[in-house]
Amino acid sequence: MIMKSRKAEHARRLVALIGITLAALTSPAAHADLMIQNVTIIDPLAGETPDQDILIGSEVIQAVGPHGSIATFAPVETIDGTGKFLIPALWDAHVHLTFDPEIGDAALPLFVANGITRVRDTGGLLDKMLGVKERASAMGHAAPDIYFSGPLIDGIPRVYDGSPASYPDISSGTLTPEDARQEVDRLADAGVHFLKSYEMLRPETFQALVTRATERGLPVTSHVPLSMDAGDVARAGVRGMEHLRNLDLSCSSEADDLLTQRQAMLNDGGAMEGSSLRASIHAAQRPVAFESRSETRCADLIATMAAHRVFQTPTLALNTRAAFRHFAAKEWQDTYAYLPDTARTTWGKLTENATAAGKDPAHIAFSDWSLSMVRQLHDAGVPIMAGTDTPIGLLTPGFSLHLELERLVQAGLSPQQALATATVRPAEFFNLNEKMGTIEVGKSSDIVLLSANPLVDIRNTKSVDTVFVRGARLSRADLDALLVSATR
Repeated sequence: MIMKSRKAEHARRLVALIGITLAALTSPAAHADLMIQNVTIIDPLAGETPDQDILIGSEVIQAVGPHGSIATFAPVETIDGTGKFLIPALWDAHVHLTFDPEIGDAALPLFVANGITRVRDTGGLLDKMLGVKERASAMGHAAPDIYFSGPLIDGIPRVYDGSPASYPDISSGTLTPEDARQEVDRLADAGVHFLKSYEMLRPETFQALVTRATERGLPVTSHVPLSMDAGDVARAGVRGMEHLRNLDLSCSSEADDLLTQRQAMLNDGGAMEGSSLRASIHAAQRPVAFESRSETRCADLIATMAAHRVFQTPTLALNTRAAFRHFAAKEWQDTYAYLPDTARTTWGKLTENATAAGKDPAHIAFSDWSLSMVRQLHDAGVPIMAGTDTPIGLLTPGFSLHLELERLVQAGLSPQQALATATVRPAEFFNLNEKMGTIEVGKSSDIVLLSANPLVDIRNTKSVDTVFVRGARLSRADLDALLVSATR
């Protein structure tokens, strides 16, 4: 390692060695300087570089260079990376940690065991999310870092208000612009990392939310409000959109008429449950939108999102679930073994019912459209993030991120581009790309050692050998122990 002062370096190494000795009493290689030797680095931007050494310490990458080129001035632990592949640690950029109480905190170690050291929670009541954050912190390296939005900021009626039971209460309702400004301030003061706006917001309330969030330095990701056109939402200043939700309505040649009809339905349906009102609007308009799809209209919308750099988290594993039926495969059902007993029983029954149901042509059409839309968005330069919506849709926490990467490749991204969606793009969303996302000196040492090359086959992201998380090194045996711990 190149340093201006060998004396200063020697002193730093001496302190590090003392730290290693103490840390070894409580955790494997915690906070120790460590060298991975002769490994192939897979960088989401730079690509594949074989025969590299990488030195990590103090939770950052200290040096990277050809095998044998990095000088050290004190003994460091070494790992032989021959035949292995090193990637930045992964994100799941769309999760709901409080959605399913039968799973609860058991989801946290499942992420880490799958090489995911950071998650973006896109909707949960503030008090519950603060509790999850506290418990995750107490779990140390067994839990990922959590970036959270707090509740979905919805209009009135709210979609996720706890009725019916399949729509848990994970939202707050805002009717006026002042309501929205107050809610933004409340959440900003509580320390959320971003905000999530939802579908029942009125245009003026939505704009007030985005404006105040910008003033408070918080990015906003959104379900496109049903009262608005997606292009107007992109121009309003949002940082992201989720699920490709309602983009289909704005890609229709009848988009203007559909918007007028939606606004009337929203005004007339104020006494309905939010979930029922939204479902009735989608049922009435989605078939029309698909039948009247306009390539010109859609290209204009995509160009607008690209021009404003609006991140898209398409949740393809969720959008395509009814067509590809991942839950019907025994290999997928085997992942339920790592859920708590009650959740495992519930998911088993849900899987039986879903598998027995026939394929709906409308679901297949939506799956095909989602895959096509992602390819068009990516080709136009719209940034794509990998997120899964776990635990919704029988998508097992942790494991579902690897399925999402498969679907992104199926949509037309290369394996390297898909890898960037789970590493570089989430860091960019939070303006953290100077600190994480790629394997470079000075960046986070949260990295994952794989047994197989993900650029050859994106499914090789599942071949996790070792996870380095916040200074701790978790071997395959440690990761297996985390999987088992989640069932308790």
